Amino acid sequence: MTLDFSTAPLEGRARLDYWREVVCTTFVEYEMDVPQPTSAGFRGRVTAQTLGDLGVARVVSDPHTVFRSPTLIRRSGEDDLLVNLAVQGCVTVSQQERDAVLRPGDFTVYDSARPCRIVCADPFELLVLKVPRPLFDAHCPLARDAMATPVPGDHGVGALFAPFLHALTVHARGLAPDTSARIGGTLLELLATALSDRTAVDSRLKAPGTVHMVRARRYIDDHIADPDLSPPVIAQALGISVRYLHAIFRAEDTSPSRWILRRRVHRAAGLLADPARADRSVTDIAYAVGFKDASHFTRAFKSHHGVSPRGYRSNHTAAAQGPAA
Repeated sequence: MTLDFSTAPLEGRARLDYWREVVCTTFVEYEMDVPQPTSAGFRGRVTAQTLGDLGVARVVSDPHTVFRSPTLIRRSGEDDLLVNLAVQGCVTVSQQERDAVLRPGDFTVYDSARPCRIVCADPFELLVLKVPRPLFDAHCPLARDAMATPVPGDHGVGALFAPFLHALTVHARGLAPDTSARIGGTLLELLATALSDRTAVDSRLKAPGTVHMVRARRYIDDHIADPDLSPPVIAQALGISVRYLHAIFRAEDTSPSRWILRRRVHRAAGLLADPARADRSVTDIAYAVGFKDASHFTRAFKSHHGVSPRGYRSNHTAAAQGPAA
């Protein structure tokens, strides 16, 4: 499903107000600064689509700055990693006292759960990849040390990732959901390789616990629809003990069961927000992501998102429809 948002049909201040809504709905919630002389006639367009659990978008816009302050982060509760790839213009991404100055073809990663600032001083075109944290951590465990570190797109693995992401924004429209999800996985593997190629290998990755954690998360994602997925099943598949499985998850302040629940709720949220699945009932979606009981699903979903599954679907349907005519 491809969504196209543009300020063109609007006039005056309404353009900027609509743009704020589009950016916060498509990506994560931001505060925004726009140069005063262009505020009244602001021009911006976002073309967004999904690849499984990933969000891919092309942004073409007049100059402006977006940022996430500690106060906003505490209020919004969003938890995603975003990749920005410059196509035209100069984009500066700042986080953790680092500034990634992106020229066309370059890209970087930033963490929505940490204060950040993205400055676009000139008219620009940007490709954005939005990755939920659990999925990102499962594929790209190196990247926590690579926030706001520019990766060149003209050589090395970056020269493979940049055109691949660019091609997806052009040709992914109309792909079957299963195909999109597989391509999304390939994109993440390529991103992980590009990031590890750019940064020094973190010695922590060589620790057995970290390796097993990555394998466990991938196994969970691959079998999330199985209602009988459990720590013993995961441990047996990985060839480790249940006790050790709990230990490696405890090192990250969670447990296998809580992680399974979180991933099921996240997968359900993606299905509920997908207009192509509007004909599927909430109960059907609950069973499709491995829940055995619809009431348990509703309680778990509301605990994570602060709204019922039906309310979540309704909110996303309204956002996708854009401004009233």
